[in-house]
Amino acid sequence: MKGFVSVGEAARYLLDLNLQEKGHPCACGQPVPDCVFWKDLLPLVSAEQAVAGSELVRMRRFPSLLRSSTQAAVAREYRPILDALSDVYRRILECSGAEVVVDSSKNPSHALLLSCSPDIEIHVLHVVRNPNDVVGSWGKKKGYLAVHPPRKVISWWWSTNLLSEALKSHAKTYRLLRFEDFTEHPGTTLADITADVMGSPQPLPFLSGSEATVHLQHVVSGNPDKMDSGKIKIGSPKKTSNGSRQLMVDMLTFPLQCRYHYL
Repeated sequence: MKGFVSVGEAARYLLDLNLQEKGHPCACGQPVPDCVFWKDLLPLVSAEQAVAGSELVRMRRFPSLLRSSTQAAVAREYRPILDALSDVYRRILECSGAEVVVDSSKNPSHALLLSCSPDIEIHVLHVVRNPNDVVGSWGKKKGYLAVHPPRKVISWWWSTNLLSEALKSHAKTYRLLRFEDFTEHPGTTLADITADVMGSPQPLPFLSGSEATVHLQHVVSGNPDKMDSGKIKIGSPKKTSNGSRQLMVDMLTFPLQCRYHYL
């Protein structure tokens, strides 16, 4: 879409040396270090800065990072990594000719860290999904992604959503979106999202009803499905029934499920 460039979970990738060492390819098919888009961008974040940054975005550091982000002066320990990340995103805009970088890193700490930079304007799209479907999804092997047990996924679901809500006061705009509402009304949903960022709804020439035509993108990390291109049908995956598991998930997540109108 004109004005926007999608880079996948770039913030996560840039600060995770272990992930980089696994050698997952860019969506273009090339190893990320050899990709024409990324090869000159990766060196902008040194190994030392990546290690320091990975410590800053740990979930347990979120409260201290949140306090620091409200201060007028950026904490000294944050400055080198913020300067490096700002340089990466600036170069992405220059290379792509876009105005907006779409980074889908799921850890709210990445967005919070970036919000500390005076050079970066953050717009948060907080996508929430029914926890039963999230547990089911992580219980299936998909590409290079690991399988995780329900108790771990439920813990992630709680922490990710609560911390994402805390980003409201640190973002230029914040929108809470249920995944299920997007799959039911993709056109109006995307128009509203673009209006949040650009000030008015933008044309969606790639979308026809519930079918999107996705061209090659230089997306890194995250769900392998995001690497796909061509004509893609937008819809909710088929649900798998598991009564005992659903009861357990509902019991452990019902406060937030009520908040997000799932119950």
